[in-house]
Amino acid sequence: MNQFPSAQRGAILIVTLVMLLLLTLLALGSMRGTTLEERMAGNLRDESQAFQAAEMGQRVAEAWVTNASLATLQSMTTPRSVTINPPELQSTTYSIVPLPGVTLRTAGVDIGSSKPITTSVVRILSKGQGAAQDLSSSGNSQSASSAASSSVEISTLYIRR
Repeated sequence: MNQFPSAQRGAILIVTLVMLLLLTLLALGSMRGTTLEERMAGNLRDESQAFQAAEMGQRVAEAWVTNASLATLQSMTTPRSVTINPPELQSTTYSIVPLPGVTLRTAGVDIGSSKPITTSVVRILSKGQGAAQDLSSSGNSQSASSAASSSVEISTLYIRR
């Protein structure tokens, strides 16, 4: 009859455990990579939402400037800030800042001319935020505040003639 060799004494068990350990480490590395990719995709989506909200604020502000009369724009002395709440995005804020010191003249016109100014220059600032929230604490666990994880600001000059 065949007798089992007594010299091995569990060598197969040790080899199997080492292989199982290697496969476990490989699986953990794969899971870490997948988690990182998922987080990156979420951040990209959140930043895209913030940009869309800021761009929508720009479009609404441009529409207001286009529909406002030139006299209204020239008489603005303080910034006009408005917060809008789009249906599928976070609220966005836009500001229309008058730039009264900017005067556009056509070529060949005397600087001291009494001809009325027919232009107005405003700066449009809009800020959009993503939907995800970051929780940041200042050392103690009682005072935790949440802030948007993605924030996009767009600034443009708008010349109304």
